[in-house]
Amino acid sequence: MTIHATDVAIVGGGMVGGALALGLAQHGFTVTVIETSAPPAFAPSAPPDVRISAISAASVGLLKSLGVWDTVRGMRAHPYRRLETWEWEDAHVTFDAAELKLPELGYMVENNVLQLALWQALMAHERITLEVGASLQEMQREETCTTLRLSDGGECAASLVIG
Repeated sequence: MTIHATDVAIVGGGMVGGALALGLAQHGFTVTVIETSAPPAFAPSAPPDVRISAISAASVGLLKSLGVWDTVRGMRAHPYRRLETWEWEDAHVTFDAAELKLPELGYMVENNVLQLALWQALMAHERITLEVGASLQEMQREETCTTLRLSDGGECAASLVIG
């Protein structure tokens, strides 16, 4: 059996794992992402997913630096200008773009849209290997690396493992 060698293995290719993998690959690391399933394709006519994230201006900047913001905007992203949070009666905070003299505070984006935009960039990057349909079964720490054994029989040797 061949053991696939990589600088970094990331277990989980969701929003955080995908962004981390893409950023590391853009900085020259070889990255293997282990994910049980690829995100579903985007359908513009489908109703919006109820799982959303409020993406701040800083997060938009990160997504731009990763090269995926235009893809996100091409699917669905809605600017927000006011955001309120509260807990019980005595903890209430309001953020307002007009008060801060900003055009918007950020964007509301469906989690699956973020993951899909990142996933498309992961598939296109030459330093990234996607292990889709497999899950982590076992890890064995060795002197110079960690060997990961996957549910599909594959093995991966990584200098760093992130999960």
